[in-house]
Amino acid sequence: MLANQPPRASYVEVSTAALAHNFGVIQQACQMPLMAVVKANAYGAGALGASHVFIEQGAIYLGVATLDEALELRQEFSKIPILILGFTPDHMAQTLVEQRITQTIFSLKQAQHFSEVALSLKQTLKVHIKIDTGMSRLGFLPTQQNAKQVAKIAQLKGLEVEGIFTHHSNADALYKTYALEQAGRFMDFLNQLKVLGLEFKYRHMANSAAALSMENYGLDLARAGLALYGLHPSIYTEDALNKKGLELQHAITLKAQIVSLKNIEAGRLVGYGEGYYCLAPTKVGVLPLGYGDGFSKILGNKAWGLLHGQQVPIIGGVCMDQCFIDVGDIPTQEGDEVILLGDPQSGAMGASDVAKILGIINYESITMLTRRLPRVYI
Repeated sequence: MLANQPPRASYVEVSTAALAHNFGVIQQACQMPLMAVVKANAYGAGALGASHVFIEQGAIYLGVATLDEALELRQEFSKIPILILGFTPDHMAQTLVEQRITQTIFSLKQAQHFSEVALSLKQTLKVHIKIDTGMSRLGFLPTQQNAKQVAKIAQLKGLEVEGIFTHHSNADALYKTYALEQAGRFMDFLNQLKVLGLEFKYRHMANSAAALSMENYGLDLARAGLALYGLHPSIYTEDALNKKGLELQHAITLKAQIVSLKNIEAGRLVGYGEGYYCLAPTKVGVLPLGYGDGFSKILGNKAWGLLHGQQVPIIGGVCMDQCFIDVGDIPTQEGDEVILLGDPQSGAMGASDVAKILGIINYESITMLTRRLPRVYI
């Protein structure tokens, strides 16, 4: 393989300059150190490649959802702290300790188990306590009784309770009433814990939406996810950031080369079934990209690509490994590149466009790009 040439004719191109820019913008907006959230293969950008950029830019922590994601990073980065934001089964406690992975805790029972395992290895396990202030997902509810539970966890000799955090439910909304209520509950709970003699190195609450559009409450860390990759949680966070004179840059582009170009006569079908019928002679380009790569079958006859700066329709049903475009009268040849997901300002189909077609959100548009697509960093 030639240097910087992907092994496939379809790939995800990631702008490292845009990742670095977005990191700086988020940090400037929230005035806090950042944890770079690189779960789900860095939202499609490639966990290892993206993490290199964020660490170079000054990320003090990496955030993931699962143990396997954490272990992939630990093989590449021996020193950077890594927090698992989700649940890890009890039987993986030894691996957490040995690989120096920080674990989210929301159960006294599990905390006791992890402490016992760490002590048996003559080590300690770093943990962050999760508080449920309104997401109704993981975490201790911020009650007086649970403050005592957290205090018990802090006394476990096999654990180092390094941090405490909560997660916003709708900080991307226009009106911040609920987000402000969540923030108030978290700050009040921190005060309850302080009365019990508990303080933490890292207190964190802000996700991308809160980091871009809310105050930082004097906390120690923000968890940046989607915004690192150039996308906004909502139009309201984009407006809030623009009012600060800042903007994110597009970072993730899905590209594929035309590997076959044919003149198909009228009356022929394109693809499986009867998804597209050529009413007239049609110049059809085949792209080596399909739903096995995360380019949904539903996009057939609805989505478009960008060929030489011009929009071309995706025709027929998207196959597992290939899809089709009608190149029309655009001068083209095999090997020419088509952008299937990119910067909407260029006319390309953006993550929000994909989301509208599929009835999903822009997060999913990029995270569904599978690992079999090479990542190329420019």
